[in-house]
Amino acid sequence: MKYHVVSLGCPKNKVDSERFAWVMNSAGWKYSEEADRSDMIILNTCAFIAPATEESLDYLSDILRWKSADLTRKVVLAGCLPGRYSDDGSGGLEDIDLVIGPGDWRKLSSWLGAVFDGPAGVIGSGSYRYLRIANGCSNNCAYCTIPAIRGKFVPQRMDTILRESDLLVQQGAKEIGLVAQDSGNWLQDGTDLASLTETLAARHPSIWFRLYYLHPLHFPHRLIDIFSRFSNVVPYIDMPVQHASDSILKRMGRRHGVETIEKIMEELDRSPVEIAVRYTVITGYPGETESDFIALRNFLGRYDSGRHIAAFSWYPEEGTLEYARAVERGDAVDDSTASRRLASLSAVGDSLYANWDQRLQGREIPVLVDDIHSGHTVWDAPEVDAVVTFTEAVTPGTIVKARVIESSGAVLMAELVN
Repeated sequence: MKYHVVSLGCPKNKVDSERFAWVMNSAGWKYSEEADRSDMIILNTCAFIAPATEESLDYLSDILRWKSADLTRKVVLAGCLPGRYSDDGSGGLEDIDLVIGPGDWRKLSSWLGAVFDGPAGVIGSGSYRYLRIANGCSNNCAYCTIPAIRGKFVPQRMDTILRESDLLVQQGAKEIGLVAQDSGNWLQDGTDLASLTETLAARHPSIWFRLYYLHPLHFPHRLIDIFSRFSNVVPYIDMPVQHASDSILKRMGRRHGVETIEKIMEELDRSPVEIAVRYTVITGYPGETESDFIALRNFLGRYDSGRHIAAFSWYPEEGTLEYARAVERGDAVDDSTASRRLASLSAVGDSLYANWDQRLQGREIPVLVDDIHSGHTVWDAPEVDAVVTFTEAVTPGTIVKARVIESSGAVLMAELVN
């Protein structure tokens, strides 16, 4: 019997999918790259915002058509979509064989009739992998659906994290991304995220470690020193700043002001190590004035460490505090204004890349090779940031030294250095 997994959304979902793969293989199933040659498809969905929900529903529709061609086929619906929208008894799930919430591998194993006594494992491949260090979030931001989908913040045990890091390395990982909904909030028995990162970096000195989702409120300032002491902790900060207006941050329920993120950015710019920051921001938020937006735009263009901007327009997500409040107050930003502001932030992102283009031109830099033609730098997360294209074929899964011969935004051309 063969199965196929479709994983949508963020790296945290990929970790869940790799856990599902471990359950399936342990139960005697074999993975297939091709859905049409499979007996079961597991659809691991995302439903964080409306576009992600729509994408998940589109995939589900296609998979149900796949099943209708052969009713012996099985469909498992997993992840944030069923986590956010539970079955209300109105129907529509009759053709789905199993519905499980985010990361619920135990329910999957029970359905398969498999019993596991020991800790769960993960099965995956590739030069870069992701390691979940916590689940859920307790920040309760006014726009966010995550607490409703994944619950409150629960840190993963350190011994589990270390064991899984060993497993990822054994499976060929050259880079490991530490992921959670609020990574900086990780703490166990007095050990914080910075200390955990030190332990991992010393345990696997040839492996790159990259940190994702560092909320400014829980930013681990000691990381900046760790960048200097451990060359395998890549100098990259993924930080959801969301806005740079005190009034909007307060309305978002972020529990910090602009001064907090300004101090972090000033500290990063002063570091002797060249650090790249990936900002995540929301524009068009209810109540956002033109002056609020200008403050956001100016903030994003101010710091040398800024390299990437992931900008989104606000979506009225049902079940969040802001969903009802924006309607009650009648101060939602109209679509045309929100679109204009989003486009303006794209121009700021271009200027950040232009700054880095000048800095990287002609430099020799380490690159992790993702496939024979391309890879990514320490300042770029795989799949979402800039890509290095090589002038010749290179062996995947290796870390090479390359000279940047051309750099244009999110595309770098590089040649190998002997």
